[in-house]
Amino acid sequence: MKRRPAGGKAPTFSVLLVKRPGTMKSPAREDVERLLARAWAEVPPRRRPRLEGSAAVSADVIVVIDEEIAELNQTHMRHDGPTDVLSFPMLEFDHEREAFMLGEVVVSSETAQREAQARCLDPVEELSRYIVHGFLHLIGYDDDTEAHAREMEALQERVLAAKD
Repeated sequence: MKRRPAGGKAPTFSVLLVKRPGTMKSPAREDVERLLARAWAEVPPRRRPRLEGSAAVSADVIVVIDEEIAELNQTHMRHDGPTDVLSFPMLEFDHEREAFMLGEVVVSSETAQREAQARCLDPVEELSRYIVHGFLHLIGYDDDTEAHAREMEALQERVLAAKD
């Protein structure tokens, strides 16, 4: 059975947001924290990881250019070329941060800008989509089948459409 933090309240989110040179300036860390809190709220409780009693959740979000994500994609996934998002789950209590560490999400700013232009979307919205998608991977969602991919996409779009 999955447990919520003490008092049954939603956890607080702490995000370390790193933006490499040449990437978009937005979103701000506070925006990403709100985005992940919304994503957490949209995820059915049975699908959330156990927080081991922690009232705080943390994640790292790193915004990079295509060249860097292509290197990571090759090193960790054995795939050539850039991708939109990579996720590296940890799912353990981080004593230094005093929070349950979900893991690290790496997103490509350049891919988000290209895709946004091709789909007539705001680039920050597209980058936010990648962040939510990576977050869902961190907590155990996968898009390895068509059904799983549809489930993830529906959930990420609900998160993006939700208001604070």
